[in-house]
Amino acid sequence: MKKLTSLFVGLLLSFSASLSFAGEVQLYHDKAGWQDWWIETLALDSNNTYEVTPFADTSSFQATVRQSLKADPPGLFTWWAGYRMKDMVDSGLVEDLSPIWDKYIAAGEVSPDLAKAFQFDGKTYAVPSLIAFWPMYYNKIVYKELGLGVPKTWEELESNFDKIKASGRVAVGQTIEGRWPTFIWFEEFLIRSDPDFYEDLVEGRAKYTDPQVEEAFLTWKSWIDKGWMDDGSAAFGFTTGDSMNNSFSKGEVVHMLVGTWFASTVTGGGIKEGEEWGYFVLPNKDPSLPPSVIFEAGPIMVAANAKNKQDALNAIDFWMSEKASAKWTELMFFPPHNLNAALPGGEVGAIVKEINDKGYRQINRYWEATPTVICEAAVDELAKFVIDPSSYKSVMESLQELADNYWSQQ
Repeated sequence: MKKLTSLFVGLLLSFSASLSFAGEVQLYHDKAGWQDWWIETLALDSNNTYEVTPFADTSSFQATVRQSLKADPPGLFTWWAGYRMKDMVDSGLVEDLSPIWDKYIAAGEVSPDLAKAFQFDGKTYAVPSLIAFWPMYYNKIVYKELGLGVPKTWEELESNFDKIKASGRVAVGQTIEGRWPTFIWFEEFLIRSDPDFYEDLVEGRAKYTDPQVEEAFLTWKSWIDKGWMDDGSAAFGFTTGDSMNNSFSKGEVVHMLVGTWFASTVTGGGIKEGEEWGYFVLPNKDPSLPPSVIFEAGPIMVAANAKNKQDALNAIDFWMSEKASAKWTELMFFPPHNLNAALPGGEVGAIVKEINDKGYRQINRYWEATPTVICEAAVDELAKFVIDPSSYKSVMESLQELADNYWSQQ
């Protein structure tokens, strides 16, 4: 008889909610707010039973998972993608899930681009718990007032910015609050001119001193110098006070480049989805390029030393199915990882449909796509540029020094 157990770990507080007896597959995760949705989705699996354990504190979650992986690990656990999971891959602590991916890719049910977020040396070590695309949010109220259309070319985009500035508004919000957001526009400018170069850069095959990086910085600098972008000093996403999101809701800032997970925060600022705000993916600066979009993904991995590893692998197979993906999307409003699953409603569903229907190239976010030790220092260098755009040359040199220090040891 099937059973689902929920154990909450944090602040020495635990609880359990069960339908029957102890589960065969354990899942550890650090998204306590998702607990009920994990349970509801996994309850659809007729072949496995689950014990789902959320952690209230990220630090305790990380410590517990790392300690357990060498002794008595859970079958499944969530983590962070790309290079933030690489040490576990290199240590042989997580299972290669390529056969499951191959099955669903061959059936046309999942995008092979998505697998890149979890790949090392041609093998895929996770499946997604979260998918988010990074389109441009735009204020439809301002667009209507100024008679603007959604830009289809780079020239149309910059023309819109000129008209917005002339109206006394800021065309594009950006922020260095929290450090990490500084990479957002860096990666975007790079992929709009040369996405292959971007992927070479984050993998150490290209240099931060190359002309393509200088071009990205010069475009970024020109947007700031022309007054199209704000100075980055506002907070990221609060719905009141001095924040980029609040300024967006009031029409003072007209565009923001943020993941689709930010949609509820935007609506929470008092602006109606669909009617007053919407999405578009930036056109390419190089019009010969096919359409592309940045994405991020959160991984679920299988512990290589799990006692019930086969059950955990069966659970991963279920998770990749249309059935599981449809339920997860219904509950979370995330883009579905299985292409046969129904899309979420509203603006998120509309932009995902466009991305799928037009075959957008999906490019992994900088935060996960490049080694963590580079990224964590690079965001501070990029902040220096936002504060002083004339510093781009020295920032490029500092970024390359960071990259050299890492890649020379690999």
